[in-house]
Amino acid sequence: MKTTKKIVKKLFNKNYMLKPRYTTYMKKHKLDPNIILYQSYQGKSMTGNPYAVFKELLSDKSMTHVWALDNDMNINPEYGHLDNVKFVTIHSKDYLRYLTTAKYLINNTSFPYYFQKMEGQIYINTWHGTPLKTLGLDIKDTHPTAHANIQRNLLQTDYLVMPNSFTAEKLLDSHHCNGIFGGKVLDTGYPRVDLTLSYPSDKMKNILGVEKSKKIILYAPTWRGQVGRESDTSQKLLEDVNYLKDNIPSEYCVLLKAHYFTYDYFKKNNLEHLCVPDGIDTNELLSAIDVLITDYSSIFFDFIPTGRPVLYYAEDFEEYERTRGFYIDTKTLPGPICSTLEQLAESISSLSQIKEDYREKYNAFLETYCSKDDGQATRRFIDIIFHDKNSDYVKKVVNHKTKILMHCGSFENNGITVSAISLLNSIDFEKYDVTVTTTGKMTGAKERNLNKLDKRVKVIHRIGTLNKTIWEGFKHFAVREFPISPDSFLPADLYKRELKRIIGDTVFDVGIDFGGYNILWSLLIANGSFNKKIIYQHNDMLMEYQKIINGKQRHKKNLKIIFSIYKKYDVAASVSKSALEANAENLKEYFLDFGTKLVYVNNAINYEHILNMKDQAEFATYKGKPCLVLPRDNATNLIEGIVLDPQETKFINIGRLSPEKGQDKLISAFAELCSEYDNLKLYIVGEGVLEKALKDQAKRLKVSDRVVFTGQLSNAFALLNLCDCFVLSSNYEGQGLVLLEALVLNKPTISTDVTGAHSVLEGGYGLLVDNTAEALREGMERFIKGEKLSNKTFDYKSYNIEALDMFYSMLE
Repeated sequence: MKTTKKIVKKLFNKNYMLKPRYTTYMKKHKLDPNIILYQSYQGKSMTGNPYAVFKELLSDKSMTHVWALDNDMNINPEYGHLDNVKFVTIHSKDYLRYLTTAKYLINNTSFPYYFQKMEGQIYINTWHGTPLKTLGLDIKDTHPTAHANIQRNLLQTDYLVMPNSFTAEKLLDSHHCNGIFGGKVLDTGYPRVDLTLSYPSDKMKNILGVEKSKKIILYAPTWRGQVGRESDTSQKLLEDVNYLKDNIPSEYCVLLKAHYFTYDYFKKNNLEHLCVPDGIDTNELLSAIDVLITDYSSIFFDFIPTGRPVLYYAEDFEEYERTRGFYIDTKTLPGPICSTLEQLAESISSLSQIKEDYREKYNAFLETYCSKDDGQATRRFIDIIFHDKNSDYVKKVVNHKTKILMHCGSFENNGITVSAISLLNSIDFEKYDVTVTTTGKMTGAKERNLNKLDKRVKVIHRIGTLNKTIWEGFKHFAVREFPISPDSFLPADLYKRELKRIIGDTVFDVGIDFGGYNILWSLLIANGSFNKKIIYQHNDMLMEYQKIINGKQRHKKNLKIIFSIYKKYDVAASVSKSALEANAENLKEYFLDFGTKLVYVNNAINYEHILNMKDQAEFATYKGKPCLVLPRDNATNLIEGIVLDPQETKFINIGRLSPEKGQDKLISAFAELCSEYDNLKLYIVGEGVLEKALKDQAKRLKVSDRVVFTGQLSNAFALLNLCDCFVLSSNYEGQGLVLLEALVLNKPTISTDVTGAHSVLEGGYGLLVDNTAEALREGMERFIKGEKLSNKTFDYKSYNIEALDMFYSMLE
């Protein structure tokens, strides 16, 4: 009953129904080659590059021009009466209809998160300026997902129209599109600058109500206020404008090109005469401007082709550079930087000298960033896109590397994340181009783990949800929630379409579900168009299927579906020989007769990182004794109990506090030893669902003063290196990556003889014992008595070469 109510509620929810309606339109509509949809600045205005192209194409009566705006107030009345110009509100039914029928889509920012280009549609993204300040992920302290929709739009773009090659490079790099952008770059110059060079200045002065004899100074600062506190910055701008009016030669008038928040403030206070009206196109406005004053705005790049002077005014250039960052050295700017209004007024009074002083820098900017701003950019644009003319201005980014798309799980603190980071930081980037995907909430642990990746690894953050019809949504829900056979009921087209929404036109050679537990990503990669599809098995997967946490089989529902689609993968890769043997036997019904190749690929280890981190231990005095200061994931804490007493024998276990890790057996074994031996300590590093139960167990067995739960550590290697013996108590493992890490540090090692661990320690690298508390106790006692636990030294360099070779061979 609850499920039925939930479904009915969604069907009457306008926002929920937007995607089913859009999807239905995509499946039903055919493209009309005579319709162009324009959108500029999320529908805030009819301006920018889309507007310049629109004006040039307007005379073609065979074309229907549709403008997407966020409200009717943004309609330019000059075009409201034309039969071949239509206006639609973003997210409306008409918007969705034109979004799925217009053959040409022209935007200078991004379409909504649900947008995905239809087969045959041509998407032209013009962006909106040459960047002085950093973009996307290059912005300091930016949220990792803040620019995900722009990235998604870029990956669907057919033509990226750029003012210069510098902008193309910075835009693609800062949104992790370098190397995977599937479209073409049109290095043609900006159509909007044509308007600056061609619009009659007298006509613009008339629109502005400025006398023809007056020279105009335009003040166009970047908005730096806060929503809800617009008056703070607006009042300062008013004071600045009034100061300039009172302290510059009478031949000039001063106008303010303000952010719309600021404009609203001025309007409410009857001061809008000081501002340029919002509806006026900025580039047409620049045709009448004699002097431009700005700070960090890219507007000055559009103004430079006029040859007129630019002045920079900001009190916080150094602070802004420190907190936001610039791509261009501000010392090279083609005009003086003024930090006070007095300096600015003085510069205005000495423009002739300034033009002479900055002539060389001005010309350098013209050559580097504006060489194609000759008034013909729009014509080049139209010839290439609408008349299909060959041109040297068109550049296709070619990448001959093998392109890999990997979903690595949640990137939360767990073994899969550790193994993914180790692999991705060891891979040969000369041969492979790697992109990883994430989904879900960006937690602190997830962000920290992503930051550990090599900077050459690109990240695509999935935002938004599935574009699905009502029927597809029901099938997707039913497969996940009810005992329905996935084989006949899976909506494969839905998953193909969703992957396309995320990665756009990018063609990846190999798709890898490295996590192996996430239903959606297993389905997306299984149904994707890759030359090879690989799914990892990080454990004895039947044991994972049967695992019970808090009375529930946590993975049963997910793995039921994932097992059923193994046959859609070319390779199923276990992470150890013993895990392969278990999975091949236990899951044979899912592989027989389907052609899926079963292999094992050892986890790579980042031994250089391990060896470096082991020595990054800090010490402090606590209760008169030396203590290790351990950095947690979100703070640095002196953890009570970590007193490095040289008289103690220190055991350590690292792993999730979860049933399969068997720490309950370890605590029982340790408690028995404590009744016979003094000076023993057990450190348990990690976090998980059993933390309270394990702490209660230690208290019940009266060893809570000897068992130290450290929580999740950002550097567990420092503590591991200072302990005497590593103990793995797992009930099963895929491989036991932490065993390898202990062996890199040459630590005596004890492990239960279970799947995964056996493959690591067999042959004399450590002590394997039965999977019981008693066997663990006996093994630990043998170490206490001084028995040597291994007769081989782990050659981690050779191991890693072999592990990577196994991975590379699987990709071929």
